[in-house]
Amino acid sequence: MKVLNKLFLVSCVILVAASCKKSEDLNLPQPVGLGGEVVARTAIDKWLLDSLTTPYNIAVKYRWDPWELNLDKTLTPPDESKIIAAMSALKRVWIDPYNAETGSNLFMKKYSPKQFVLVGSVEYNYNGTVLLGQAEGGNNIAYFDINQNFDRNAVTSIQRMIQTSHHEFGHILHQNVMYPQDYKFISSNLGLPGFTATWFNVSQAQALAWGYITPYSMASSDEDFVEMIANMLMLGRTKFDEVVASTNATAQQSLRTKEQLVVTYLRQVWNIDFYSLQTRVQAALNALVPPPTLAEAYGFGKIFTRASVNPASPLLPQPAAFLAIYNPSRTAVAAIPGFGLVMDSMAVINTAATTAVLRIYIRQGTTTFFADFTHTATKDAGNLYTFTYVSANGNGTLIKTAVTPLLNYFANNKFTISWYRDPSVSLFPRIQFTPQTSPGTYFLARLLP
Repeated sequence: MKVLNKLFLVSCVILVAASCKKSEDLNLPQPVGLGGEVVARTAIDKWLLDSLTTPYNIAVKYRWDPWELNLDKTLTPPDESKIIAAMSALKRVWIDPYNAETGSNLFMKKYSPKQFVLVGSVEYNYNGTVLLGQAEGGNNIAYFDINQNFDRNAVTSIQRMIQTSHHEFGHILHQNVMYPQDYKFISSNLGLPGFTATWFNVSQAQALAWGYITPYSMASSDEDFVEMIANMLMLGRTKFDEVVASTNATAQQSLRTKEQLVVTYLRQVWNIDFYSLQTRVQAALNALVPPPTLAEAYGFGKIFTRASVNPASPLLPQPAAFLAIYNPSRTAVAAIPGFGLVMDSMAVINTAATTAVLRIYIRQGTTTFFADFTHTATKDAGNLYTFTYVSANGNGTLIKTAVTPLLNYFANNKFTISWYRDPSVSLFPRIQFTPQTSPGTYFLARLLP
Protein backbone atom coordinates (compact mmCIF):
# COMPACT_ATOMS: atom_id res chain seq x y z
CA MET A 1 0.00 0.00 0.00
CA LYS A 2 2.83 2.41 0.86
CA VAL A 3 4.44 1.72 -2.47
CA LEU A 4 1.21 2.47 -4.34
CA ASN A 5 0.78 5.72 -2.44
CA LYS A 6 4.31 6.76 -3.36
CA LEU A 7 3.73 5.96 -7.03
CA PHE A 8 0.49 7.96 -6.98
CA LEU A 9 2.32 10.90 -5.42
CA VAL A 10 5.07 10.86 -8.07
CA SER A 11 2.44 10.72 -10.82
CA CYS A 12 0.74 13.78 -9.40
CA VAL A 13 4.01 15.69 -9.25
CA ILE A 14 4.76 14.87 -12.90
CA LEU A 15 1.24 15.90 -13.89
CA VAL A 16 1.54 19.20 -12.07
CA ALA A 17 4.93 19.89 -13.63
CA ALA A 18 3.58 19.11 -17.06
CA SER A 19 0.60 21.38 -16.55
CA CYS A 20 2.97 24.27 -15.68
CA LYS A 21 5.13 23.89 -18.84
CA LYS A 22 5.23 26.93 -21.11
CA SER A 23 5.61 26.80 -24.88
CA GLU A 24 8.59 28.88 -26.00
CA ASP A 25 9.93 29.62 -29.47
CA LEU A 26 13.69 29.87 -28.96
CA ASN A 27 14.17 30.99 -32.60
CA LEU A 28 17.59 29.35 -32.85
CA PRO A 29 19.17 29.27 -36.34
CA GLN A 30 20.26 26.01 -37.86
CA PRO A 31 24.02 25.32 -37.74
CA VAL A 32 25.99 26.60 -40.72
CA GLY A 33 26.12 24.00 -43.45
CA LEU A 34 22.92 22.24 -42.37
CA GLY A 35 20.46 24.44 -44.21
CA GLY A 36 20.07 27.27 -41.76
CA GLU A 37 21.93 29.96 -43.67
CA VAL A 38 20.56 32.07 -46.48
CA VAL A 39 23.28 33.65 -48.61
CA ALA A 40 22.77 35.99 -51.51
CA ARG A 41 24.62 35.07 -54.68
CA THR A 42 27.59 37.32 -55.35
CA ALA A 43 29.81 38.05 -58.34
CA ILE A 44 32.20 35.42 -56.97
CA ASP A 45 29.44 32.80 -57.00
CA LYS A 46 28.50 33.68 -60.57
CA TRP A 47 32.10 33.45 -61.78
CA LEU A 48 32.62 30.10 -60.08
CA LEU A 49 29.33 28.80 -61.50
CA ASP A 50 30.14 29.89 -65.05
CA SER A 51 33.82 28.92 -65.02
CA LEU A 52 33.97 25.71 -62.97
CA THR A 53 30.62 24.38 -61.82
CA THR A 54 28.64 24.41 -65.07
CA PRO A 55 31.40 23.22 -67.46
CA TYR A 56 33.15 20.75 -65.11
CA ASN A 57 30.67 19.92 -62.30
CA ILE A 58 33.14 21.35 -59.78
CA ALA A 59 31.61 23.00 -56.73
CA VAL A 60 33.82 25.52 -54.94
CA LYS A 61 33.24 26.09 -51.23
CA TYR A 62 34.83 29.28 -50.00
CA ARG A 63 32.39 30.29 -47.26
CA TRP A 64 33.59 29.00 -43.93
CA ASP A 65 32.52 25.45 -43.11
CA PRO A 66 34.61 23.86 -40.35
CA TRP A 67 33.09 20.43 -40.97
CA GLU A 68 35.06 20.16 -44.21
CA LEU A 69 38.37 20.51 -42.33
CA ASN A 70 40.30 19.13 -39.38
CA LEU A 71 38.57 20.37 -36.25
CA ASP A 72 41.73 20.07 -34.15
CA LYS A 73 43.68 22.57 -36.28
CA THR A 74 43.66 26.37 -36.22
CA LEU A 75 42.64 27.59 -39.68
CA THR A 76 41.28 30.81 -41.15
CA PRO A 77 38.68 31.55 -43.85
CA PRO A 78 39.80 32.66 -47.30
CA ASP A 79 40.00 36.31 -48.29
CA GLU A 80 37.17 36.69 -50.81
CA SER A 81 39.12 39.27 -52.82
CA LYS A 82 41.66 36.57 -53.79
CA ILE A 83 39.28 33.80 -54.82
CA ILE A 84 38.57 34.62 -58.47
CA ALA A 85 42.26 35.31 -59.20
CA ALA A 86 43.33 32.04 -57.58
CA MET A 87 40.68 29.92 -59.30
CA SER A 88 41.32 31.64 -62.63
CA ALA A 89 45.03 30.81 -62.36
CA LEU A 90 44.14 27.23 -61.47
CA LYS A 91 41.93 26.90 -64.52
CA ARG A 92 44.44 28.47 -66.91
CA VAL A 93 47.46 26.40 -65.85
CA TRP A 94 45.82 23.09 -64.91
CA ILE A 95 42.45 22.60 -66.63
CA ASP A 96 42.96 24.51 -69.89
CA PRO A 97 46.20 22.70 -70.92
CA TYR A 98 44.48 19.32 -70.51
CA ASN A 99 41.53 20.59 -72.55
CA ALA A 100 43.83 21.76 -75.33
CA GLU A 101 45.75 18.49 -75.32
CA THR A 102 42.67 16.22 -75.29
CA GLY A 103 40.68 18.37 -77.73
CA SER A 104 37.68 19.16 -75.51
CA ASN A 105 36.63 19.63 -71.89
CA LEU A 106 35.16 16.12 -71.62
CA PHE A 107 38.29 14.55 -70.12
CA MET A 108 38.50 17.09 -67.32
CA LYS A 109 34.75 17.08 -66.85
CA LYS A 110 34.88 13.34 -66.24
CA TYR A 111 38.01 13.02 -64.13
CA SER A 112 38.41 16.30 -62.27
CA PRO A 113 37.48 16.30 -58.57
CA LYS A 114 33.97 17.55 -57.92
CA GLN A 115 34.57 19.87 -54.99
CA PHE A 116 37.19 22.42 -54.04
CA VAL A 117 37.38 23.69 -50.47
CA LEU A 118 39.30 26.94 -50.05
CA VAL A 119 41.12 27.75 -46.82
CA GLY A 120 42.83 31.04 -46.04
CA SER A 121 45.79 29.72 -44.04
CA VAL A 122 48.10 26.75 -44.24
CA GLU A 123 47.65 23.81 -41.87
CA TYR A 124 50.62 23.04 -39.64
CA ASN A 125 51.28 19.37 -38.98
CA TYR A 126 52.69 17.91 -35.78
CA ASN A 127 55.85 16.74 -37.54
CA GLY A 128 56.76 20.32 -38.48
CA THR A 129 55.57 20.15 -42.08
CA VAL A 130 52.93 22.37 -43.66
CA LEU A 131 49.83 21.16 -45.50
CA LEU A 132 49.25 23.09 -48.73
CA GLY A 133 46.66 20.82 -50.32
CA GLN A 134 44.70 17.72 -49.48
CA ALA A 135 42.60 15.35 -51.59
CA GLU A 136 39.99 12.86 -50.50
CA GLY A 137 39.18 9.91 -52.72
CA GLY A 138 39.59 11.89 -55.93
CA ASN A 139 36.39 13.84 -55.25
CA ASN A 140 37.53 16.67 -53.02
CA ILE A 141 40.62 18.92 -52.92
CA ALA A 142 41.23 21.41 -50.14
CA TYR A 143 43.49 24.32 -51.12
CA PHE A 144 45.28 26.10 -48.31
CA ASP A 145 47.00 29.51 -48.12
CA ILE A 146 44.48 31.25 -50.38
CA ASN A 147 45.29 34.40 -48.39
CA GLN A 148 48.94 34.09 -49.48
CA ASN A 149 50.34 34.78 -46.04
CA PHE A 150 52.61 31.75 -45.62
CA ASP A 151 55.57 33.40 -47.33
CA ARG A 152 53.77 36.63 -48.32
CA ASN A 153 54.49 36.00 -51.99
CA ALA A 154 51.45 35.90 -54.26
CA VAL A 155 53.36 34.31 -57.14
CA THR A 156 54.76 31.36 -55.20
CA SER A 157 51.44 30.86 -53.38
CA ILE A 158 49.54 30.51 -56.67
CA GLN A 159 52.26 28.31 -58.16
CA ARG A 160 52.08 25.99 -55.15
CA MET A 161 48.31 25.76 -55.52
CA ILE A 162 48.62 24.88 -59.21
CA GLN A 163 51.31 22.32 -58.44
CA THR A 164 48.99 20.80 -55.84
CA SER A 165 46.33 20.47 -58.54
CA HIS A 166 48.68 18.63 -60.89
CA HIS A 167 49.81 16.44 -58.00
CA GLU A 168 46.32 15.50 -56.86
CA PHE A 169 45.08 15.02 -60.42
CA GLY A 170 47.95 12.58 -60.92
CA HIS A 171 46.49 10.57 -58.03
CA ILE A 172 43.09 10.56 -59.71
CA LEU A 173 44.61 9.21 -62.92
CA HIS A 174 46.49 6.35 -61.28
CA GLN A 175 43.52 5.52 -59.05
CA ASN A 176 41.51 4.96 -62.24
CA VAL A 177 44.27 3.08 -64.07
CA MET A 178 47.32 2.02 -62.08
CA TYR A 179 50.79 2.89 -63.29
CA PRO A 180 53.18 -0.03 -64.07
CA GLN A 181 54.31 -1.89 -60.97
CA ASP A 182 57.92 -1.68 -62.18
CA TYR A 183 57.82 1.97 -61.14
CA LYS A 184 57.87 0.99 -57.46
CA PHE A 185 61.28 -0.64 -57.72
CA ILE A 186 63.23 1.81 -59.88
CA SER A 187 65.25 3.33 -57.05
CA SER A 188 65.72 0.14 -55.03
CA ASN A 189 66.88 -1.79 -58.12
CA LEU A 190 69.65 0.79 -58.48
CA GLY A 191 70.72 0.36 -54.86
CA LEU A 192 69.22 3.70 -53.79
CA PRO A 193 67.24 4.15 -50.55
CA GLY A 194 63.58 3.18 -50.66
CA PHE A 195 60.45 4.91 -49.43
CA THR A 196 60.20 6.20 -45.87
CA ALA A 197 57.54 7.54 -43.54
CA THR A 198 60.03 10.12 -42.28
CA TRP A 199 60.53 11.77 -45.66
CA PHE A 200 60.26 15.15 -43.95
CA ASN A 201 63.71 14.60 -42.45
CA VAL A 202 65.26 14.43 -45.93
CA SER A 203 66.59 17.59 -47.61
CA GLN A 204 65.90 18.46 -51.24
CA ALA A 205 69.55 17.88 -52.17
CA GLN A 206 69.60 14.48 -50.46
CA ALA A 207 66.35 13.41 -52.12
CA LEU A 208 67.82 14.26 -55.52
CA ALA A 209 71.00 12.37 -54.70
CA TRP A 210 68.83 9.32 -53.98
CA GLY A 211 66.90 9.61 -57.25
CA TYR A 212 63.73 11.35 -56.02
CA ILE A 213 62.50 14.66 -57.44
CA THR A 214 61.43 15.95 -53.98
CA PRO A 215 61.63 14.69 -50.39
CA TYR A 216 57.86 14.03 -50.44
CA SER A 217 58.45 11.64 -53.35
CA MET A 218 60.02 9.32 -50.79
CA ALA A 219 56.74 8.93 -48.88
CA SER A 220 55.47 6.14 -51.18
CA SER A 221 55.52 5.00 -54.79
CA ASP A 222 52.17 6.74 -55.36
CA GLU A 223 53.57 10.05 -54.10
CA ASP A 224 56.74 9.55 -56.11
CA PHE A 225 54.72 8.99 -59.28
CA VAL A 226 52.52 12.07 -58.93
CA GLU A 227 55.38 14.26 -57.72
CA MET A 228 57.19 13.42 -60.95
CA ILE A 229 54.10 14.42 -62.97
CA ALA A 230 53.59 17.68 -61.07
CA ASN A 231 57.23 18.74 -61.01
CA MET A 232 57.94 17.92 -64.64
CA LEU A 233 54.90 19.95 -65.68
CA MET A 234 55.64 22.90 -63.42
CA LEU A 235 59.40 22.99 -63.99
CA GLY A 236 59.24 22.52 -67.74
CA ARG A 237 61.68 20.41 -69.74
CA THR A 238 64.74 22.67 -69.51
CA LYS A 239 64.45 23.22 -65.76
CA PHE A 240 63.81 19.53 -65.16
CA ASP A 241 66.90 18.67 -67.20
CA GLU A 242 68.93 21.12 -65.11
CA VAL A 243 67.69 19.51 -61.89
CA VAL A 244 68.60 16.04 -63.14
CA ALA A 245 72.03 17.20 -64.31
CA SER A 246 72.76 18.62 -60.84
CA THR A 247 72.96 15.21 -59.16
CA ASN A 248 75.01 12.00 -59.40
CA ALA A 249 74.91 9.47 -62.26
CA THR A 250 72.89 6.80 -60.42
CA ALA A 251 70.28 9.32 -59.31
CA GLN A 252 70.10 10.64 -62.87
CA GLN A 253 69.40 7.13 -64.13
CA SER A 254 66.61 6.76 -61.56
CA LEU A 255 65.00 10.07 -62.49
CA ARG A 256 65.25 9.44 -66.23
CA THR A 257 63.70 5.99 -65.89
CA LYS A 258 60.84 7.44 -63.85
CA GLU A 259 60.41 10.20 -66.42
CA GLN A 260 60.05 7.71 -69.26
CA LEU A 261 57.55 5.57 -67.37
CA VAL A 262 55.43 8.66 -66.65
CA VAL A 263 55.56 9.72 -70.32
CA THR A 264 54.70 6.20 -71.52
CA TYR A 265 51.85 5.85 -69.00
CA LEU A 266 50.20 9.12 -70.09
CA ARG A 267 50.50 8.16 -73.75
CA GLN A 268 49.40 4.53 -73.55
CA VAL A 269 46.66 4.85 -70.91
CA TRP A 270 45.25 8.34 -71.53
CA ASN A 271 46.44 9.09 -75.09
CA ILE A 272 48.16 12.25 -73.84
CA ASP A 273 51.50 13.46 -75.20
CA PHE A 274 53.19 14.42 -71.95
CA TYR A 275 55.81 16.70 -73.47
CA SER A 276 53.16 18.55 -75.46
CA LEU A 277 51.11 18.94 -72.27
CA GLN A 278 54.26 20.15 -70.49
CA THR A 279 54.78 22.82 -73.17
CA ARG A 280 51.17 23.99 -72.80
CA VAL A 281 51.48 24.19 -69.01
CA GLN A 282 54.69 26.21 -69.32
CA ALA A 283 53.14 28.63 -71.81
CA ALA A 284 50.15 29.16 -69.52
CA LEU A 285 52.38 29.56 -66.46
CA ASN A 286 54.63 32.09 -68.17
CA ALA A 287 51.61 34.06 -69.40
CA LEU A 288 50.25 34.06 -65.85
CA VAL A 289 53.53 35.04 -64.19
CA PRO A 290 55.76 36.86 -66.71
CA PRO A 291 59.47 36.83 -65.83
CA PRO A 292 60.78 40.06 -64.32
CA THR A 293 62.64 42.53 -66.45
CA LEU A 294 66.37 42.65 -65.85
CA ALA A 295 65.99 46.10 -64.33
CA GLU A 296 63.54 44.62 -61.81
CA ALA A 297 65.74 41.63 -61.02
CA TYR A 298 69.37 42.80 -60.94
CA GLY A 299 70.89 45.78 -59.17
CA PHE A 300 71.29 47.39 -55.81
CA GLY A 301 68.28 46.63 -53.59
CA LYS A 302 66.85 44.18 -56.17
CA ILE A 303 66.22 40.42 -56.06
CA PHE A 304 69.79 39.78 -57.23
CA THR A 305 72.78 41.98 -56.44
CA ARG A 306 75.64 39.70 -57.54
CA ALA A 307 76.57 38.50 -61.02
CA SER A 308 78.93 35.54 -60.56
CA VAL A 309 81.41 34.60 -63.30
CA ASN A 310 83.02 31.16 -63.16
CA PRO A 311 84.45 30.00 -66.50
CA ALA A 312 84.69 26.44 -65.15
CA SER A 313 80.90 26.20 -64.75
CA PRO A 314 79.04 24.36 -67.54
CA LEU A 315 76.20 26.80 -66.98
CA LEU A 316 78.39 29.65 -68.20
CA PRO A 317 79.96 28.78 -71.57
CA GLN A 318 82.26 31.77 -71.97
CA PRO A 319 83.41 32.77 -75.48
CA ALA A 320 87.05 32.26 -76.38
CA ALA A 321 87.50 36.03 -76.83
CA PHE A 322 86.64 36.67 -73.18
CA LEU A 323 88.78 33.77 -71.96
CA ALA A 324 91.68 35.36 -73.83
CA ILE A 325 91.31 38.27 -71.38
CA TYR A 326 90.44 36.27 -68.28
CA ASN A 327 93.01 33.47 -68.48
CA PRO A 328 96.14 35.69 -68.65
CA SER A 329 94.99 37.37 -65.42
CA ARG A 330 94.50 33.95 -63.83
CA THR A 331 97.97 32.85 -64.94
CA ALA A 332 99.57 36.05 -63.66
CA VAL A 333 97.90 35.68 -60.23
CA ALA A 334 99.34 32.16 -59.92
CA ALA A 335 102.79 33.55 -60.80
CA ILE A 336 102.86 36.09 -57.94
CA PRO A 337 105.90 34.89 -55.96
CA GLY A 338 105.67 33.67 -52.40
CA PHE A 339 101.91 33.22 -52.08
CA GLY A 340 100.76 30.19 -54.11
CA LEU A 341 97.52 31.89 -55.14
CA VAL A 342 94.77 30.50 -57.38
CA MET A 343 92.22 32.76 -59.05
CA ASP A 344 88.91 30.86 -58.80
CA SER A 345 86.27 33.19 -60.20
CA MET A 346 84.94 36.73 -60.14
CA ALA A 347 81.71 38.62 -59.58
CA VAL A 348 80.18 42.02 -60.26
CA ILE A 349 78.42 43.09 -57.05
CA ASN A 350 76.13 46.11 -56.73
CA THR A 351 76.91 47.56 -53.30
CA ALA A 352 75.11 50.90 -53.78
CA ALA A 353 72.96 52.63 -56.36
CA THR A 354 76.02 53.88 -58.28
CA THR A 355 78.72 51.58 -56.93
CA ALA A 356 79.80 48.18 -58.22
CA VAL A 357 82.60 46.01 -56.90
CA LEU A 358 84.55 43.74 -59.22
CA ARG A 359 85.38 40.96 -56.77
CA ILE A 360 88.02 38.40 -57.68
CA TYR A 361 88.04 35.26 -55.55
CA ILE A 362 91.56 34.07 -54.82
CA ARG A 363 92.44 30.92 -52.96
CA GLN A 364 95.52 30.08 -50.92
CA GLY A 365 95.37 26.40 -50.04
CA THR A 366 91.86 25.85 -48.69
CA THR A 367 91.29 29.48 -47.69
CA THR A 368 89.48 31.89 -50.03
CA PHE A 369 90.07 35.64 -50.01
CA PHE A 370 88.27 38.56 -51.64
CA ALA A 371 90.22 40.92 -53.88
CA ASP A 372 87.82 43.84 -54.29
CA PHE A 373 88.06 46.60 -56.90
CA THR A 374 85.49 49.33 -56.32
CA HIS A 375 84.02 51.13 -59.35
CA THR A 376 81.41 53.79 -59.91
CA ALA A 377 78.64 52.39 -62.08
CA THR A 378 76.55 54.63 -64.30
CA LYS A 379 73.95 53.99 -66.98
CA ASP A 380 73.31 56.42 -69.82
CA ALA A 381 70.13 57.13 -71.78
CA GLY A 382 70.96 54.27 -74.15
CA ASN A 383 71.16 51.79 -71.24
CA LEU A 384 74.93 51.47 -71.62
CA TYR A 385 76.81 50.80 -68.37
CA THR A 386 80.18 52.37 -67.59
CA PHE A 387 82.44 51.13 -64.78
CA THR A 388 85.07 53.58 -63.55
CA TYR A 389 87.82 52.33 -61.26
CA VAL A 390 88.02 53.96 -57.81
CA SER A 391 90.06 51.87 -55.38
CA ALA A 392 91.15 48.41 -54.23
CA ASN A 393 91.21 46.66 -50.87
CA GLY A 394 94.44 45.07 -49.54
CA ASN A 395 94.05 41.83 -51.47
CA GLY A 396 93.13 43.80 -54.56
CA THR A 397 96.29 45.86 -54.27
CA LEU A 398 98.35 42.65 -54.02
CA ILE A 399 97.03 41.23 -57.31
CA LYS A 400 96.22 44.47 -59.15
CA THR A 401 99.11 44.27 -61.59
CA ALA A 402 98.36 40.63 -62.33
CA VAL A 403 94.72 41.30 -63.20
CA THR A 404 95.41 44.42 -65.29
CA PRO A 405 93.85 42.81 -68.42
CA LEU A 406 90.52 42.42 -66.60
CA LEU A 407 90.64 45.89 -65.04
CA ASN A 408 91.39 47.45 -68.43
CA TYR A 409 88.56 45.45 -69.98
CA PHE A 410 86.11 46.99 -67.51
CA ALA A 411 87.56 50.50 -67.71
CA ASN A 412 87.72 50.70 -71.51
CA ASN A 413 84.25 49.42 -72.41
CA LYS A 414 80.61 50.40 -72.19
CA PHE A 415 78.36 47.39 -71.60
CA THR A 416 74.83 46.36 -72.38
CA ILE A 417 73.44 43.95 -69.81
CA SER A 418 70.72 41.53 -70.91
CA TRP A 419 69.20 38.17 -70.03
CA TYR A 420 71.32 35.31 -71.35
CA ARG A 421 68.39 32.93 -71.10
CA ASP A 422 64.79 33.77 -70.29
CA PRO A 423 64.53 33.05 -66.54
CA SER A 424 61.11 31.51 -67.07
CA VAL A 425 62.74 28.46 -68.69
CA SER A 426 65.77 28.04 -66.44
CA LEU A 427 66.37 27.44 -62.77
CA PHE A 428 69.49 29.54 -63.04
CA PRO A 429 68.95 33.21 -63.96
CA ARG A 430 71.89 34.27 -66.08
CA ILE A 431 72.83 37.54 -67.73
CA GLN A 432 75.23 38.68 -70.43
CA PHE A 433 77.60 41.65 -70.25
CA THR A 434 78.33 42.74 -73.83
CA PRO A 435 80.90 45.46 -74.66
CA GLN A 436 79.49 47.88 -77.21
CA THR A 437 82.61 48.09 -79.39
CA SER A 438 83.70 44.43 -79.16
CA PRO A 439 80.54 42.33 -78.65
CA GLY A 440 82.42 39.08 -79.23
CA THR A 441 84.20 39.53 -75.88
CA TYR A 442 80.96 39.31 -73.87
CA PHE A 443 80.89 37.28 -70.65
CA LEU A 444 78.11 35.36 -68.92
CA ALA A 445 77.24 35.57 -65.24
CA ARG A 446 74.85 33.75 -62.94
CA LEU A 447 72.68 35.97 -60.76
CA LEU A 448 72.79 35.44 -57.03
CA PRO A 449 71.26 37.38 -54.11
